[in-house]
Amino acid sequence: MSDSMLVCVSDYWQRCHYLNRPDREAGDSCRNGKTLRRLLLQVDAINGNYYLREILQQTVLVDRLKRIHGVQLVWLQFHPPERDTIDYKWADMLAHTLWEHIEVEHLMSWLSTLGGGFSALGEQFGKCAETAGKISLQQLKIGMRLGDPFLQARCKLYYSISLIQRGHLRPAKHLIRAQYSFARQHVETDGRLVRMCQGIWLRLRYEYEQRRIQKQKRLK
Repeated sequence: MSDSMLVCVSDYWQRCHYLNRPDREAGDSCRNGKTLRRLLLQVDAINGNYYLREILQQTVLVDRLKRIHGVQLVWLQFHPPERDTIDYKWADMLAHTLWEHIEVEHLMSWLSTLGGGFSALGEQFGKCAETAGKISLQQLKIGMRLGDPFLQARCKLYYSISLIQRGHLRPAKHLIRAQYSFARQHVETDGRLVRMCQGIWLRLRYEYEQRRIQKQKRLK
């Protein structure tokens, strides 16, 4: 038998759920019809959850059960607790997390509206394009805090628009290509990213073409 302890959790309806079950090919004794020496613990589900965590995580405890007491199987028989308990600490943490997420989503909406306005003005005014870029970077920071890679990709694309408007075509090109590669890998999850990359790329090509035409005029 492997070093891990075989554990069986029997729920309220006496359905058995096995953990650390060895593979069939391992030839373990529990697969060969042999009787395993087991430790039966009849506990309520709340305490049983702590028992289960200790058995699965504490290697010293498992080693003592196996080596000193010869236990091969821990059988946890759960029954309903006498009184349901409320985890107020976890509830407070969850409420705070949800509230923070709602506030961040609200902030992102305002930043998107504000950034879109400055981006539109950035077509004519360089300062507005620069401000739009700063807003995109703030959105990127929020996306990194939320751990949302798709939101981060969209913010980087918004920032690339600001780079194009300010004439920084080369860094914008590398940024768009990187996000396009990411979007192609996750097209089934968010197909909008591919279309965003393609649209901004067309804008980049237009700016390169305009720059080429201006260069030819100067040479003439």
